[in-house]
Amino acid sequence: MITLDPTTWEFASKMDNFSGWVRSKLMEEMAKVAKPKEFKFESYCVRCDLWYKHTSAYDAKYNSCQECDRMCDYMTAEVTE
Repeated sequence: MITLDPTTWEFASKMDNFSGWVRSKLMEEMAKVAKPKEFKFESYCVRCDLWYKHTSAYDAKYNSCQECDRMCDYMTAEVTE
């Protein structure tokens, strides 16, 4: 719920989709402060010699190779960049 004073209410009431406009402005602000995904974990397919980066240890531990579909090795050291 948003509280408006009489002046802003009058302006908002003339807009076609005030609620949609507010939602889009909030989404823009949320995008500004959102953190990009951090790929801190890796897995490695020995057979195919392929490395994969992951955002969680779970994903890295249970990753299967996209080429041969075998389970990759989990690399225990966290990636630092």
